[in-house]
Amino acid sequence: MNYPLVPLTNYGRFRAFIYRTLRKPYLVIALIAYCFVGLLILAYLASPPQYASDMELVLPGTGNSSSVSLDDVGQVVSQTSAPFASGGFNPRVNYKEMLSSRGVRQRAAKSLELSPEEFGQAKIKLTEQTSILLVSINAGSEDLANKKAWALYESLQSELDKLREDEVKRRDKSIQKVLDQYRARMNEKRLAIVEFQQRSVLVSVEQLTQLITTLSGMNERQLYVRSEVSRLDTYINQLSKNLGVSPGTAGQAFILQSDVEFRAYLTELNVTTTHLTEFGAVWGENHPQVLAQQKRLSNTKAAIRQRSEEILGFNSNQLFDGLNLELNPKRAQLFADLIDAFANKEGQVSLRSELERAIAQVSDQVKVFSRESIELERIQREFNMAEAVFTSAAANLEASKADVFASYPVLQMLTIPSYPTDQSSPKPLIAAVVAFVGFFMITFGLVVLWQRNNIIQILLKKD
Repeated sequence: MNYPLVPLTNYGRFRAFIYRTLRKPYLVIALIAYCFVGLLILAYLASPPQYASDMELVLPGTGNSSSVSLDDVGQVVSQTSAPFASGGFNPRVNYKEMLSSRGVRQRAAKSLELSPEEFGQAKIKLTEQTSILLVSINAGSEDLANKKAWALYESLQSELDKLREDEVKRRDKSIQKVLDQYRARMNEKRLAIVEFQQRSVLVSVEQLTQLITTLSGMNERQLYVRSEVSRLDTYINQLSKNLGVSPGTAGQAFILQSDVEFRAYLTELNVTTTHLTEFGAVWGENHPQVLAQQKRLSNTKAAIRQRSEEILGFNSNQLFDGLNLELNPKRAQLFADLIDAFANKEGQVSLRSELERAIAQVSDQVKVFSRESIELERIQREFNMAEAVFTSAAANLEASKADVFASYPVLQMLTIPSYPTDQSSPKPLIAAVVAFVGFFMITFGLVVLWQRNNIIQILLKKD
């Protein structure tokens, strides 16, 4: 069947081109893929410019330790472990997750009056074998990128402060419960001491120490008094033997010598005796003057006897006939020494008796205090232990308040957020490289598919 020749119109030519093209499917796929890659590149290049602000954060790698010794309290040790001391714990990973957390981003976005979606997500990179975090965040302008970086850093620090404060509060609350138990135990032991002091004679252990010291001094004093009594007794006996009088007799002699009338009689006796001796030598025994002096002597002796009996008692005159201490001052001094030694001895004997009674009383009291001191020391020891535990726990609590970086180490800024001068995206060079790689891969893949039979035949011939 013959068809007449008809001139082609423009539409007809377009339809003919489409038919010829559809008969080449690899070319169609290539064109479609090229267009898709081109659209992606155009979309990338047409996207709003982005600027990146970078900063570096660092964590110190060492901990600190301090020890304080408090008098009458104990020792307080404050120690902060190094952040990287544990192999299963890396604070850099924790801080990386915190920088990406919703709360930190929301706080940072709120400070800039942005939504979390507008604020975006920061890029965080951990440098191996270091404690450095590289943080980068994008924005549509240089100022906004720099502000975002600062806001993110301040938000992280605020979150860390909040977590540290919450940790301290929780730790204080838990330790306070333990302190309340320690305080109750300490008060219980203090009350036990007060009750014991109220029902016993012993108030403190120092009383027993003072009482033992007093008893020791009294024993030493008693030994001295005994030796003094022995010395005085020997002295009195020897002096009495030498003088031929006892201390009592010497005392009576002084009593008589102190009597005016008796001394007058003694003076009369001495005068009469002198006259009698003189007259007897001149005239003889029967002379009237001698007889008169003899009678006078007899009357004087009778007066002395009578006066002695009036002062000292019956027959006392026999001890003092012719005794006149005024005529012998040295003998009078020896009598005085004898009387003084006897009086001193009697005083020492009385002191010895008093010391014996006091020592017996104090010894009994020491026995009572010794029994009570054992119980008091036991209670006091328990109280001291409870007090030491309480004060040490309280001191450690106060010291732990300063250790705020134990769980969340301090985070320092190594380099401040940079102020971007060049946009981070889109970059024409990246677009050109991506376009070239895309076109090359598409072309290479389609050529392999198109010539796959020839390629297979070549490979089979080689085999």
